[in-house]
Amino acid sequence: MKKALATVKFEEMQNKIFKVSLITERLCELCDGVMDTRERALRTIRVLNREDYENLLTRSKAYDRAEVDLEDSKIYFYDHDYPGDVHPSCVEKL
Repeated sequence: MKKALATVKFEEMQNKIFKVSLITERLCELCDGVMDTRERALRTIRVLNREDYENLLTRSKAYDRAEVDLEDSKIYFYDHDYPGDVHPSCVEKL
């Protein structure tokens, strides 16, 4: 189960290795709804000490949202992108 990274305590992440992925949600220019989602593996990190944890929290501020799945040892950074596309249903409404 995913949780917001900011709500996870250091002790829950200590001495674990996480795979970090970037999730880019491409949004419709008209309605801001998600058109598609792309996932890209970034790196693997290890949280050994509080400094590693604090660095992770600092790094996460560059993204729209950050979530962690403690069971699967994965961290997801979310960004939004406006590729210039629109849903066909949004065009019909114009």
